[in-house]
Amino acid sequence: MKKRVIYTDKNMRELKCTLDGRFPLRIEHERLTDFLHNTAHFHWHPELEFAYVTQGSVICQANDTAYRLEAGNGIFFNTNTLHAYLLPEGEEDCLYKAILFEPSLLGQPESLIYEEYITPILSNPYVSGLFLDKTIDWQRELLSILEKMALCHLEKPSCARLRLLELLARLWRILCENTAAVPEMLPYPGKDIVRMKQAMTYIQHSYSSFITLDDIAASCSLSQSECCRLFRRILHQSPMEYVISFRIRKSLPLLAGGRLTITEIAGMTGFQSSSYFAETFKKQTGMTPSAYRKKQLTAD
Repeated sequence: MKKRVIYTDKNMRELKCTLDGRFPLRIEHERLTDFLHNTAHFHWHPELEFAYVTQGSVICQANDTAYRLEAGNGIFFNTNTLHAYLLPEGEEDCLYKAILFEPSLLGQPESLIYEEYITPILSNPYVSGLFLDKTIDWQRELLSILEKMALCHLEKPSCARLRLLELLARLWRILCENTAAVPEMLPYPGKDIVRMKQAMTYIQHSYSSFITLDDIAASCSLSQSECCRLFRRILHQSPMEYVISFRIRKSLPLLAGGRLTITEIAGMTGFQSSSYFAETFKKQTGMTPSAYRKKQLTAD
């Protein structure tokens, strides 16, 4: 089976995430082991996202805060929040459902609905990621609505889109009513996320070239040691480990395309030699580049 990858542009914005302008809402039924390394890697998008776990558990990270979600719990990612889904060590798999939608579905910009009920949440830096706990009454109600939306998406009853819109309005009303005290509960997010995005943007723009730790640190105006601590705290890996994993992810569609040689792909993705690329690729994926290519071409 072809492993999935979250593709982003050089600024880490997810590609292929644009919703249907006629009804900008999408519900995804996800299995984490379908993704490379059992991880939906860091990305962001302007769409709002709710997710809840139906089986297993997952580590969800919103900017620099990590949450462990067990079955029945969920999370809300605000617009443009850097986030990722990771399978915890020792877990076999995680099934979750994600609901993405554009805020304009609830009310058009400059309308009273948008100004009074949407903008306050979109502009609130304290609500970048919100853990939804099934033991808390109002959050359990949100989770119940998310389940109803996913069921409506699968069963497609009469007036399905109207039903989804009705449920979405209820969802947002409950969120609005219960987030007024959030600034008192959470610390204000610092400059680290801005620096993290700067460093990751630099890597994603320069991955095909020779990159040093000093280059990465300079891109976010930090010393090498502070840069390493930042990556460890937020991404749980070193800067150079992130560089390598990103290069491997960029090599996957090139290998699956079948037109370029392994040596050409190694050079295009920043590896100094095809042998080092092959060695690193096998460590990351469990197979050689040639075996991966053969598997993808056979699957197609």
